Amino acid sequence: MLIVGERINATRKKIGEAVKNRDTDHIKAEATKQVEAGSNYIDVNGGIPGQEVELLPWLVEVVQEAVDVPLCLDSADPEAIAAAIPKCKHPPMINSISYEKDRLENVVPLALEYDAKVIALCLTEEGPPSGLDDRIEIAGRLVDRLTGDGIELDKIHIDPCVFPISTGSDAGSWVLDTISYVHSQWPGIHTICGASNVSFGLPQRKILNSVFLPMLIARGLDSVITDPCNKFIRANLFAAEALVGHDDFCTDYIGAFRAGDLEL
Repeated sequence: MLIVGERINATRKKIGEAVKNRDTDHIKAEATKQVEAGSNYIDVNGGIPGQEVELLPWLVEVVQEAVDVPLCLDSADPEAIAAAIPKCKHPPMINSISYEKDRLENVVPLALEYDAKVIALCLTEEGPPSGLDDRIEIAGRLVDRLTGDGIELDKIHIDPCVFPISTGSDAGSWVLDTISYVHSQWPGIHTICGASNVSFGLPQRKILNSVFLPMLIARGLDSVITDPCNKFIRANLFAAEALVGHDDFCTDYIGAFRAGDLEL
């Protein structure tokens, strides 16, 4: 399971304050905690309106002073991606590309130039997907376009768009079925999502999240954008990977127990 640590996001209150105040110590501490908790990539989001072109490259430099892992450049602004990607020490991941002209024309060339992985979000200029068939159709268009432009299949991470089940009872099942379809249709491709979106607006969100994540992994999800410092999430990741046969002889699960990572 590839883990993208989500905590360095300027839309979160404490990180937003740290970014505005250029509090490098706070940001470095967040990056270090996430890597120590098992993150393979650190997501960096400078999402303060009108300042992303300046803030995203700055965040890249600050985080790389603290940790030596690849970064996930998280911005809807192609100019911010273009400003930040040359500063990456390792080939990054771009979060995200959608089936929108501006994103495809301006971000795909950057991904090719810098050998970046891409998160391909099932979203078009007409808006978000409305159901399973919509997601499958958009995923197919994205794969055809990205591979046609030269992006290798194993660098594509399809994100089926997780919406809250509080707004539609089929929202969870649509995502699960999309993940199954994507892996059956394009062997070697990857899937990713922000799983916790499914519980937005509902009480005791961690219960829904903790059930949904293993279900996603059972359908083939092989990367996730999450908070690796949440011990409940980490424990569920170890358990799910063992239960679906991704952890030979439960070595990682046992190691997590010995390290205290299963104590809730």
